[in-house]
Amino acid sequence: MEHTNRVLILYTGGNLGMQDSPAGPVAAPGLLAELLATMPQFHDRTMPALTTPLSRYGRRIHYSVVEYEPLIAGGSDAAVWTRIARSIEAGYATHDAFVVLHATDTLAYTASALSFMLENLGKTVIVTGSQVPLAEARGDAQGNLLGALTIAGHYAIPEVCVYWNDRLLRGNRTRRAEGAGAELFQSGSFPPLVQVGAEIRVEWERIVAPPSRPFRVLTGAGPEVAAIRVFPGLSPELLTRMLQPPLAGAVLESFDAGALAGRAELLAVLRAASARGLVIVNVTQERRVAAGEAEALAEVGVIAGADMTPEAALTKLGHLLGRYRDRGEVGRLMAINLRGELTAGAQQNRFSFRERVFIASVARALAEAGESVTRVDVERALLPVLMCSAAGLGDHAALERLIASGAEVDAADYDGRTALHLAAAEGQLAAAGLLLGKGARVGVVDRWGGTPIVDAVRHRQRPMVALLRRHGARVPGNLAAQLCALAAVGDIEGLGLWIEAGADPNSADYDGRTPLHLAAAEGRDDALQLLLVCGADPRRVDRFGSTAIEEARRGGHQTAVSLLATHLATAT
Repeated sequence: MEHTNRVLILYTGGNLGMQDSPAGPVAAPGLLAELLATMPQFHDRTMPALTTPLSRYGRRIHYSVVEYEPLIAGGSDAAVWTRIARSIEAGYATHDAFVVLHATDTLAYTASALSFMLENLGKTVIVTGSQVPLAEARGDAQGNLLGALTIAGHYAIPEVCVYWNDRLLRGNRTRRAEGAGAELFQSGSFPPLVQVGAEIRVEWERIVAPPSRPFRVLTGAGPEVAAIRVFPGLSPELLTRMLQPPLAGAVLESFDAGALAGRAELLAVLRAASARGLVIVNVTQERRVAAGEAEALAEVGVIAGADMTPEAALTKLGHLLGRYRDRGEVGRLMAINLRGELTAGAQQNRFSFRERVFIASVARALAEAGESVTRVDVERALLPVLMCSAAGLGDHAALERLIASGAEVDAADYDGRTALHLAAAEGQLAAAGLLLGKGARVGVVDRWGGTPIVDAVRHRQRPMVALLRRHGARVPGNLAAQLCALAAVGDIEGLGLWIEAGADPNSADYDGRTPLHLAAAEGRDDALQLLLVCGADPRRVDRFGSTAIEEARRGGHQTAVSLLATHLATAT
């Protein structure tokens, strides 16, 4: 069944929607939407404007672009953050997710600020940008925008995030790195929420739980806050001047874990400032606190910022000062985890079944429970999920116990995935063997049209593919899109695995182009050889009248031309 999600793209500024000029990228009103409408990966011409092609999960994304006027060149402040938050609020009822396109210089500040302003957020908000305009053929714009749009249109991640270089990061854990390059944004010790590769891997246990209260926007950030970088040789006199009114709050960034604890004269300045009502938060560049540091700072009224980034600490402090008059309450809330910005034992992430003890104990409890309506209801709800979890973990004993307690071997979870799907995706051969021995069907289709062997191929589980093939599994449907994409980049491992699973190497897309056409056009000699050995027909003609060898000639790929010519000469 085909689903369509609605995503609102807010183009606030930055290089992504600009065009190059002798003076560098310049604003080009309306250019972004025009470009997206011409790019097949962003728009299916058979569909209404700005609708993506159907994904492998049976979903399209219909999106609209709101372009700010004037575009924000690079800086951002409380007024800009409020404008973005209000834009999200205005579109909240009519859109499933939001993508904010932003200049890279202050992107981490905006992502952090929005995380505190968007209270009880129940939809995905992704902030991204690029170093090179989308109008340029080679750059990071296309990958960043397509990745952000794909995640926003397929997954309900109720957080403000940053997407950069195939990774989705928590927004208020993100920092801009020095210089430029692929790793421009990082989230330090906090791992990515999503990794995008051959497959999209979502780490659900790291993602905050969906809210139970209505969404609302909280504005009114206090502007009287400052970031003060503590440096070797900082004098008490200079620090005193920095902390004077009208300053209401300050974030100190210590240069090492013990930079303040051993400076009695600096501690005296901090004590005096705190006593007159200034809220002071300390974060360290090393993200660790030396023995005695927290105690020494707490003694003079400085709040420990734990592992918050300076960007998160500064925007959080401004947010709280704008909401609360009581400085004591501001200080208390600064030390509490509000939006996943700091590590705390009480962090309420999404519940995860990936615990062997939990699976085993629940399975045992169900097996030993009395026959009652309550037990039947619990079994109906839990057993399919527990089966999938145990199979994914390869917990043979838990699977045996669950099946013995009455679990159906083909019971499907909320996504239509069975235990065999999970075992296949994780390469759990013993678990798959047990399930197949108990009669598990290899052709069960999940809500996205995937079967266990499809999961095995996507996760590069070659032994699992062989096992499922021996039990009669075949890949379903026309896989031209997957095969063509792999051939175009020369991914012979993925290409070969699909063919081993039963995919037709002569599958053609809507333009009649086969994987051989794409491999030839891109000069992927290894992929060409593999496809020819596996039975790809070099005489196939696409709807434009081209064969693979003509594609190779157009691209100037002489080795590919020779390979195809030799094969054509020997073909019968």
